[in-house]
Amino acid sequence: MRTHDDRPDEAIAQLPALLASPGLPAASLPRAAWLANHLLGEKRGDWRGAWALLKAMPLADAGPALLRHCVVAATLAGDALAAWRLERQCLAGGASADGARLAIRLGVLLGALGGAPLRESLTEFAVLQAALELGESGETDAALAALINNIVSAFLERNELDARDPFCEETLFNGARIARLLWGRAGDWVNHERAEYLRALTANRFERWPDGLLAADAGLALIAANGEEEVDRAFLLLERARALGGSGRQEEAEEAYAAAQALAASFDSELRPWFDDCARRAKREPAVAGS
Repeated sequence: MRTHDDRPDEAIAQLPALLASPGLPAASLPRAAWLANHLLGEKRGDWRGAWALLKAMPLADAGPALLRHCVVAATLAGDALAAWRLERQCLAGGASADGARLAIRLGVLLGALGGAPLRESLTEFAVLQAALELGESGETDAALAALINNIVSAFLERNELDARDPFCEETLFNGARIARLLWGRAGDWVNHERAEYLRALTANRFERWPDGLLAADAGLALIAANGEEEVDRAFLLLERARALGGSGRQEEAEEAYAAAQALAASFDSELRPWFDDCARRAKREPAVAGS
């Protein structure tokens, strides 16, 4: 889990032995399944490979979280009958029907994003959001929040995303809002401030500068009130600079940008490139273009 982003090939090579290990604690099985889906399915498009690993796991007494990952892999691998069977097993185990089905649908949507047309994916995301708005608090809130967070982040990274499209803006801005709502019910303060970061990213992508500033400041206030999260603080300061720059508040934008750079001076070689990429985005706003 710690190294998969930086060394995905190494992590993939270890997956078969990891998932087949009889010594893997039951509590770790859902995270191991997620890792297989993420690395093989989402990153490589090899859903058959991901499903081959997951269906070899001990699923007879599996809990809802593990079963949801398996349903997603089976669906995207084209094994519809196995997906239906596992979904029934998940619901028979006492999982909330609405929450479990929404988590599965969102998982499938996330897994399909790489090869699906942007507009079609956005439309399906909007449909699922409508169901989420009607849902009540439940044990799947944290899973739903994480899925929505990842989906919105994935959309924001798409080069063909049209920031002038009102439907795109509304769908992603609403998605970030729902993620914050769900994390507010199911997460801790770190989840809360990271949800504010997503809101700031989304608002700034669509040049909703006042909304971006409010979200960035809310995230920074959560850190100030609760503890030390210098990495998160640096990234929130970049989004604050970006929102201030877009609003024409040059001096304040430069102050926020400089504060973010000061925090990033201690970042290691793995984190620094990500920060620098985000910093370039902040510098493109008029008020901090000369920073």
